[in-house]
Amino acid sequence: MADFTHRYPLNVPGKYYITGQCTDCDLCHQYAPQNIRRDDRTGISYVFKQPTTVEEVGACEAGVGGCPTEAVGNEGDKHDWEKTPIYDWNALYERHWKQSDIHFDIHAPLLGKPKRPWWKFW
Repeated sequence: MADFTHRYPLNVPGKYYITGQCTDCDLCHQYAPQNIRRDDRTGISYVFKQPTTVEEVGACEAGVGGCPTEAVGNEGDKHDWEKTPIYDWNALYERHWKQSDIHFDIHAPLLGKPKRPWWKFW
């Protein structure tokens, strides 16, 4: 299940969102190209437009069900996008990749630094 606090900052507020667990398998793009894009800087997909038609909702639900890493969530409407903490993506990129061209404007409280890197959980 997707963790709302790890949602990618470029997601637009609404029911659907994508987290940092995205491996860029391109499955969600194939299901919902009118709602999901890829950030070429990081290789992570994000919801740029929430679905408005029955067809778009069905396509996004197919992306939720088909995601191999469970990075696509569909309960974003149950959370407060402004108050729910979000993982500090800026610190992650500064610490690991030293890319100064990646910066997110985040308007939610930030979680503290993770106790260990995400790749050491397996």
